[in-house]
Amino acid sequence: MFKKSLVIGTAVLSLAACQSTQSTVEQAQQFAQCTFPDSPTHEAPAWVCDVMPQDLGAGAMGYAKKSRAGIGVMRERAVNAARVQLASQFQTDVSNMFREAIEGSVLSSNEAEVESVTETFESVTQNVVTQNLTNSKLIVSQVSPAGGLYVLVGMDKEAFKSSVNQVVDQASEAKLWNQFNNEKAEQELSNALNSLKSM
Repeated sequence: MFKKSLVIGTAVLSLAACQSTQSTVEQAQQFAQCTFPDSPTHEAPAWVCDVMPQDLGAGAMGYAKKSRAGIGVMRERAVNAARVQLASQFQTDVSNMFREAIEGSVLSSNEAEVESVTETFESVTQNVVTQNLTNSKLIVSQVSPAGGLYVLVGMDKEAFKSSVNQVVDQASEAKLWNQFNNEKAEQELSNALNSLKSM
């Protein structure tokens, strides 16, 4: 009887240890709740921690510390910071989309030609970003308990798509394919640019 109790007790302890490990793993998989960086003991909206709302095509967070100049100046600083971040993100996203679009086909051409085309495309993207950050707008703002101002600036999916299309149109006008001597590569590049419009 004593042996049976000992076996049952050991099994229960083993099971408890397993459950303890499982709950620890589960806990490790959970995201920590979002808090304000300037007030870490206070919970913040998820976008403050770069969790973007799904209905945005692109978004970025900006911050301005508490200022005697007032909320208007703080908002301007925070929005400008967010727009710089958004511009960088947009350029990276579109350049990655372009690289993916040409990876399987155009890369069969001369590597130097492909690199030159990619650099030209990135330059076009930068120009479009400079001209079209007006497509972005202030989505929401939040004052932290410490008095700092956090803003979310973004583009809805339609504005994001419109900006991508402008990049493609300007890239087409720049005649990127003129850098290829291969007619097949020219056609593949043209197809890759058009595929960006349907993404």
